[in-house]
Amino acid sequence: MKQSILSISLLAALAGCDAAIIANQRAAAEAEAEADVAVKAEAGGEAVVAAEADAPEGDAKVVADVDVKVELKPDALDLETVTYLIKKGKVKDANALEKKINNPKEKLHSIDIDGDGKIDKIQIVEVKQGDTIVFELHAFPSGKKDKDNFVIVGYIDFTADKTTNVLVVKATYAPVFIGHETIVYDYTTPIVVKNDVVVVSGGVGFYGWLYAPRPAYVGVIVWDAPSIVIDVHHDDCWPPGHCKHHHKHKHHKHKHKHKGKHWH
Repeated sequence: MKQSILSISLLAALAGCDAAIIANQRAAAEAEAEADVAVKAEAGGEAVVAAEADAPEGDAKVVADVDVKVELKPDALDLETVTYLIKKGKVKDANALEKKINNPKEKLHSIDIDGDGKIDKIQIVEVKQGDTIVFELHAFPSGKKDKDNFVIVGYIDFTADKTTNVLVVKATYAPVFIGHETIVYDYTTPIVVKNDVVVVSGGVGFYGWLYAPRPAYVGVIVWDAPSIVIDVHHDDCWPPGHCKHHHKHKHHKHKHKHKGKHWH
């Protein structure tokens, strides 16, 4: 009987220890969850990425990860105009399209992932998947200037349907956009398939480039150089003190001419 009581007491003590461990683990998990702060901005793609718990206060890390907490509005990226440029042959290749998207005068996007007040650069990365070519649109936060830190903001798919002889072009937003599931811009253009090779019959130069033998396109991101303020001094010398001033003094000889007679 005493042995049974001791066994029960021992089991109870062990159960209590397990409960304490579980409680401590739960408390630690809750504390870690509270440390993950995500600030979301709604206007014009201005968003702040979730800060990591172990990062210094105010320091946010942007990574190419589905867990990045960013919310953008569709008007921050004009995919409708982007597809229009392709459809009407306004761009000849991916590089020309990328330049259009990043040209501030075109006003095709206002994405600002890190919320620093500067419009981010968009890179086109081409991925070939059988009869489908996908353009991934990567947004690089201007404050990071890191090729490994980007957020995918959209896709442009080119799918050759060799059965119906049409090319289906479809542009969609990435999950970082509000309502991305319901917004699609698409159209079709005729193609001809010869020996399993796609030939675009529409005559638009972009499609000819798209299906020409070539390596996959990966855009090159060039960040703007910091502006340099030059202090212009009144002596127009740079660097200051570089010029030496030579003062030339002119000595004038005064000649006095006296007219008239001198009386002694």
